[in-house]
Amino acid sequence: DNLQSQTYEVFEKDPIKYSQYEKAIFEALRTEHKESASVCIVVVGAGRGPLVRCALRAGERASKTLRVYAVEKNANAIVTLRNAEATEWKGKVKVIEADMREWEAPEKADLLVSELLGSFGDNELSPECLDG
Repeated sequence: DNLQSQTYEVFEKDPIKYSQYEKAIFEALRTEHKESASVCIVVVGAGRGPLVRCALRAGERASKTLRVYAVEKNANAIVTLRNAEATEWKGKVKVIEADMREWEAPEKADLLVSELLGSFGDNELSPECLDG
């Protein structure tokens, strides 16, 4: 259940992938949420935070006020997320230590962002996690 740090490092070494995620988030903010000054983004399976950073940069570029939740169940990754929350994000992100399938969100997400690891759509319980 808890991925090792080296596994995250391998997936985080792909700058093109994260650039594309950031572009997609920006486009969603610019088009789907163009009338909204404030947008709720929930990053599920947040890992060590690369998609959270993408969301924050995209929100800044789109001139949006964001409410960002980073949901992660891996206790090792939570340590990294909490450190980023305190030193880098400074109140812009709420880190939630929970299994996304059991977490009760305090508000409805305007944008749900996920990067479940694996080569197939059913790895990491993707259908079960994203259902609902």
